[in-house]
Amino acid sequence: MKALTPLILILSFTATTGLAAEPQQQPQGLRSEIWLAVTSWPALGDLQPISAGGFDAAGFGLGGAVHWPVQASENSELLVGIDGFIAATGSSITGVIDDVLARHLFLGGSVKWAFGEARNVQLDAGLGFHLVDMAEVSTEFSGVEHEAWEASRVGAFVGGTWDIGAGRPGKTGGFSLSLKVHFTDFGSIHDENVLVQPLFGPDAGQLDGPLYLLQIGWAGR
Repeated sequence: MKALTPLILILSFTATTGLAAEPQQQPQGLRSEIWLAVTSWPALGDLQPISAGGFDAAGFGLGGAVHWPVQASENSELLVGIDGFIAATGSSITGVIDDVLARHLFLGGSVKWAFGEARNVQLDAGLGFHLVDMAEVSTEFSGVEHEAWEASRVGAFVGGTWDIGAGRPGKTGGFSLSLKVHFTDFGSIHDENVLVQPLFGPDAGQLDGPLYLLQIGWAGR
């Protein structure tokens, strides 16, 4: 995460100085988005619990963001806002209640540098709070679960977004595609709360970045 903080600052500085060098214009309106994502977390798949099985290669997420324009020029624009998502990745690790599920919550601040004639291509960077746990969640009885491990960290992300729908003449919203890469380190995975028998053991491996999100959704202004 420390290695990415300068990158975020450089992106913000580059966008700001680039905007300052061009003729200033009135910023466009509020940008909002909602999306579904396919996630890939290589370190999650590399974990080696003492129980048989492992985590799936891909998971799924749901998220959104709101950004406010703060400065604009003829061909680019700087926006600041809030990003967030929830995600889950299944596994073949069988506990007493059900198979283990990795759950992930993220909420943080971000900047977008939008450029192009339609300002529908953006470079993204941000910093925020991650909460991850691994739990057995019953599919038969609502609210019945056993949380075996949990951790929270602050982490950074970078990425890019293409508002495909907004590139059409006279349109300011529509189909949007993004790729985000999150970096954080949750440390060693181990059993913090044993129900009947251990699932991960004293050290199932290191859970760190990168975490990839391919986001497909709607964005508009």
